[in-house]
Amino acid sequence: MLTNFFVHPFRSIFLITGNGFNTSTAFLKVYSLYICFRKKYDMSKRKKINFCRKPLQWAILLLLVYLLVRPFFDKQYISDFEAYCPFGGMQAFATFLANNTLACSMTLLQIAMGIALIAGTILVSKMFCSFICPIGFFTEFLGKWGKKLKMQYTFSGIPDRLLRSLKYILFFLTFYFTMTTSELFCKKYDPYYAVFSGFSVDVMVWYALAALFVTIAGSFFIHQFWCKYVCPLGAVANTFSFTLVFIIITGLYFLYNIVFQLHWSIYLAAIAISAYTIELLKMKTGFFPLFRVTRNPDKCTQCKICDKTCPMAIPVSSLTTVNHIDCHLCTDCVTQCPEKGALLINKRKLTFLPPLVVVILIVAALIFASITEIPTVNIRWGEPDQQKKSNVFIQEGLSSIKCFGSATSFIEQMKNVKGVTGVAAFVKSHSAKIYFDPKLTSPFAIRKAIFTPVITFISEPEKSKNTVTIAEIGIYNFLDANDELLFYEKLKQQGAFYGFETEFGEPIKIRIFFDNGKITPDMIVDIIEKEEIKLKIDGQELIEKTHFKVAQGEVRIADISKSVFYQRMFTPVDDTFNNFDSFSPEQLAVVEIVLPELLIPAMQDKLLYLESHLSGNDGIVRLQTQLNYDKPLLRIHYVIAKVQAKEVYKLLSDKKITVYYKKGKTEVMDNPFDIPLHK
Repeated sequence: MLTNFFVHPFRSIFLITGNGFNTSTAFLKVYSLYICFRKKYDMSKRKKINFCRKPLQWAILLLLVYLLVRPFFDKQYISDFEAYCPFGGMQAFATFLANNTLACSMTLLQIAMGIALIAGTILVSKMFCSFICPIGFFTEFLGKWGKKLKMQYTFSGIPDRLLRSLKYILFFLTFYFTMTTSELFCKKYDPYYAVFSGFSVDVMVWYALAALFVTIAGSFFIHQFWCKYVCPLGAVANTFSFTLVFIIITGLYFLYNIVFQLHWSIYLAAIAISAYTIELLKMKTGFFPLFRVTRNPDKCTQCKICDKTCPMAIPVSSLTTVNHIDCHLCTDCVTQCPEKGALLINKRKLTFLPPLVVVILIVAALIFASITEIPTVNIRWGEPDQQKKSNVFIQEGLSSIKCFGSATSFIEQMKNVKGVTGVAAFVKSHSAKIYFDPKLTSPFAIRKAIFTPVITFISEPEKSKNTVTIAEIGIYNFLDANDELLFYEKLKQQGAFYGFETEFGEPIKIRIFFDNGKITPDMIVDIIEKEEIKLKIDGQELIEKTHFKVAQGEVRIADISKSVFYQRMFTPVDDTFNNFDSFSPEQLAVVEIVLPELLIPAMQDKLLYLESHLSGNDGIVRLQTQLNYDKPLLRIHYVIAKVQAKEVYKLLSDKKITVYYKKGKTEVMDNPFDIPLHK
């Protein structure tokens, strides 16, 4: 009858009412059949949408798609797929605690996200796994298809327990190598980062491909293979689910360190082993987390829908309180339960609680990260008494401090400054907190040590020009090499600028060489103080912010001859090698070449490669550069008895040159100079 009703509804109505058609009777009978059908089929088979979970998961997925697509439309935008990574933040924070350094590219934002995840795990549950994790979302989808095709297997017993050790091993290795190198080891294999970054340079291809295979194949054929057995973040979450054990081990470690020095790797291993042991033996959480799914036996009809619905295959119908270690409070079982009040959270209607807590913790992490900052590198040196008496000042505007590597480089520079006793470098704000002994140095002397004077050539004056104009200006917020690069680009893009010199002062003194027929002093000020500059890097156009400010007062203008300009721009070189001192002037000859490229500082730096190439011939013993009537000369001294001039010319004009490094290492590269073969 039910089947006939849905295939031929009008004919069924006539059958129900007999030969005649009584409308009220027919309606009552049809409605009764509808209620019967709904009870039998709707309530037991119809899938309900978990509106507390799915919107968040899809929001995360759409955000990732946005990050992928936006660079195609916005060439200046660079997608950062680890900007909100809580796992990277945990590794970074652990590295900071162990070594006073942050893992490269990590900031307080990722650390705040990691702390939020830990807080959520302890207070509510492993909510990252259920509401945010893109890998979990993807593997759960794969698993459903594997289940539909009846190709999926669920491990239990000893195989299940043994396989769970994999995530703890990976957890230990990931943290160990990250804390040892201050580089995120997870980026080498993380399938999420590999896919969304397009296998960037940080990814180790074979590691990532293996992880991808395990993630895809494992999740299709084995129920929640990644989440249960491989995911290192799952191991971290489980560790904090065993909160009391974590606190005890941490307390013992610090107590032991009061008397003895115990390496952090021992503590890390103890955490991993203890968490795995508890999971192996108990498979359930303790006092924490505070919220769990609870089942009311009086209302439960043992329909087993909760068991079939649970993404982690937990036997919910056999538990009064779901404290299984795999439960991440996704609330799918609560949503799909056909009996009202049979499944609740802490015996209350709190299905909204997990996603609400997720949103609150994320917002709190974002706010916290926006109002505070921790140093990327924080290192102190000097005697303990000197440390106690140290003063501190904060130097802002260090735009070259962009990551762990550049922060470390800055600190190494500061170690050579007499009186400096420590540095805390901040990548986010491009600043440094510098500790110093006031008896030995001062903030002025430290700023002078940070600053490196430069002479930078931009372009040659026109041949018709006999003079070059100089503008001497004081500029604030000009301090490091990155500022020099941005300043160079500002002038170069305008044209009619020939070069500039910098000299330390407060403000920094800069002498700018330009064509006064095309550029006025007011124009120079406007160009310098413009807050944005467009750069092209690897074919991409980027906008960089600058904060240069011209000091109040008149711009001093003067004219010099073009010859004097070239002399000021040119930095002569005079290097000797291959036992030059053992030869008399009579034994040597010189090859001279006019090389205009030597006016460009970047090309002057590349002269070292050509010099190394020439030194491979033991008959060549000296390289000089000098300016002769506005023309830069390259002078090569060679031993007459060992080499001929044409051989020297041949080496200079080689398209490929050999560069010699220490310990016998060599490199073949393109010759940076286009020197024609002398005939």
